[in-house]
Amino acid sequence: MAAYSLTKAGLRCILLEAGRDYDPQAEVNMFAPESDAPLRGAATPDKPFGYFDATVGGGWQVDGEPYTQREGSDFRWYRPRMLGGRTNHWGRHVPRFGPYDFKPFSRDGLGVDWPIGYDDVAPFYDRVER
Repeated sequence: MAAYSLTKAGLRCILLEAGRDYDPQAEVNMFAPESDAPLRGAATPDKPFGYFDATVGGGWQVDGEPYTQREGSDFRWYRPRMLGGRTNHWGRHVPRFGPYDFKPFSRDGLGVDWPIGYDDVAPFYDRVER
């Protein structure tokens, strides 16, 4: 969305992606109708992010990459190497943040309140959802 907005305003942008060239129409399920999804799109052993996971390259470990995981840490970083990166295993579900999501410290004393609120981003949610 950022690159789209900037180019519409007359600026030049470059978008860089890692990974091989692939044909999303032929190699992934992201364009399939939901009625074609087995198990209603739920995760399976071969598709840990569900039927609509469109990842064709990468994974939890990527050969030749220097990223490591701290010993004893449960944090794992999934790294698709393809056009669109991690946006390809999102599962088609993107709920809006609500007013409380922007104020975690005010709400429960944890984290930091965002410098913006729901009312600031609501018009952009509306635009993207059209």
